[in-house]
Amino acid sequence: MKLEELEAELRRKLEEIERRKQRLKELEEEERNLLEELSELGFPRGCIVSKYVKCGNDRCKKCPHGPYYYLVYKEGGKTKWKYIGKAVDALEAEKRKKAKAIVQRLKEIRREMKELEQIDL
Repeated sequence: MKLEELEAELRRKLEEIERRKQRLKELEEEERNLLEELSELGFPRGCIVSKYVKCGNDRCKKCPHGPYYYLVYKEGGKTKWKYIGKAVDALEAEKRKKAKAIVQRLKEIRREMKELEQIDL
């Protein structure tokens, strides 16, 4: 490979690295904003899951019951489950829907950030 070709390839790689660094900054800012929005909705940092639960009655023909909604998050190094409810009012349902969309976008951001941090030279 000629010296000029090598220099051109290095310039392209450096430009790609700079583009990735800029995109990472944008994603980090979006992540901070989404986490703040999630906090304003009254949810600690975590995710919302639906779960079907057995009632403990061996003769129950309707088991498992649900879905019941829980907020799962870490606190003091421990995983916590906060019961949200089976039936929530329209405002809570809207907040939960919005929170779920935020959490989904956060997952997408983290996935893209991980990809951007991988550099093939």
